[in-house]
Amino acid sequence: MSKFNFDFKVKIVTEYLSGQAAYSLARKYGIGSKATVSIWIQRFERFGIKGLQPKAMDLEYTSQFKVDVLNWRKQNQASLPVTALHFNLSSPSTIWQWEKRFETLGIKGLERKRGNSKNMAKHKNENAKPVVQKDNSTTKDMDLGQESGHILCII
Repeated sequence: MSKFNFDFKVKIVTEYLSGQAAYSLARKYGIGSKATVSIWIQRFERFGIKGLQPKAMDLEYTSQFKVDVLNWRKQNQASLPVTALHFNLSSPSTIWQWEKRFETLGIKGLERKRGNSKNMAKHKNENAKPVVQKDNSTTKDMDLGQESGHILCII
């Protein structure tokens, strides 16, 4: 959940566009940092009003997208905030997390799904029966062209 709602961000950007300084606005409204206001302004300038709207919390990015983001950042020697703005990502720290996972685990680190499997295992129903599903579709896994086989799901 966002600390600042959409209407508040619009109000701040509107005041900025009418001549208020980002630092003054941050101070006036108790926003922790001028950088936060600056990010809203940059997002508005690049994406319009949609740039200020909250992003869905359940977004999942493909491994290929993550690799593209990391490659672009490296090739352009861009900062985390600039890279996040370029790819319309809401948080630069997301890219930092991808970098750390890639450095420690390689491409497998970017394939990680949400959630902590250790915690999820605690809540697993002991009486659950495995269900086998056949998936005949072909998936593109980092251009390896691997075909998917059987998927084991615990319900």
